[in-house]
Amino acid sequence: MKLREETSILGDFNVHHQLWLSSPFTDHPGELPFNFAILHHLEQLVQHPTRILDRLRDMPNILDLFLSLNPSASASASTYAYLLHWAFLITILFLYLVLFLQSLLRIPKAEVPLAFLPLPVGET
Repeated sequence: MKLREETSILGDFNVHHQLWLSSPFTDHPGELPFNFAILHHLEQLVQHPTRILDRLRDMPNILDLFLSLNPSASASASTYAYLLHWAFLITILFLYLVLFLQSLLRIPKAEVPLAFLPLPVGET
């Protein structure tokens, strides 16, 4: 398979590789994209940890893969991928704040804007 010069592959693949993604271990799913990138001369552009440390024993590591044949053309996109994680964290914190205020002020669930709360499965 020959990749075109503008090829980029990105996403949160939940793979682990010690040499490549700052993980404490390497798993088989982590070896697959590593070997694919080497075989096709792709460069991993995300160089800083993107894991949100939400538990006590979490270690910073890179969750996102942003593989590119043309790193200079994709540099701003890798920054965008990094910022997406922070946007996600801010959204989650906002939802927890809404739930906290709801419980603190004893607001019935029906009075909280549904746009901010996920609906339980089966309810509308």
